[in-house]
Amino acid sequence: MSMRKITLAVLLAAALAGCGASKDKAEELIETSGLTKNYSTIVEMASASYASRYPMLEREQIRNVVRDKLDPDELKSEMVDIYADHFDNDELDLMIRANKHPEQAMAIILGSKQGRALAEKVMEVQKTIAQDMQEAMVDSDDAIIDELDDMKDELKG
Repeated sequence: MSMRKITLAVLLAAALAGCGASKDKAEELIETSGLTKNYSTIVEMASASYASRYPMLEREQIRNVVRDKLDPDELKSEMVDIYADHFDNDELDLMIRANKHPEQAMAIILGSKQGRALAEKVMEVQKTIAQDMQEAMVDSDDAIIDELDDMKDELKG
């Protein structure tokens, strides 16, 4: 599984749990959607993906490289920019409310005209959001592969 697929999976999950909006609202959405928990999942999924391509390296070595090259603050900043570009403040407010009350999320989203429109918009822009996030992640993916290749070469002598 590539970093791009991992990113898509995380974005799809965040889009349902969570254009031209303020970055403050987008940041609040990212905070309420639990980016910290998602970051650990991203590291684990990426490590598993790279482990299959680098079986000669220990899993912890791979995790350390992923953590080093995939800065959570950068990831958060990229996600904030992407959400601010694709959703307006009212839409972000609705997603924030749904994230703060997960047991009522479906009722919040589908219980109003605005929420139903937002759900449709999320479905429409998911591909664009995923592409934007993939582009933002390319540098990290390349840096991870470069370092893992170096470690593999060192083992060969």
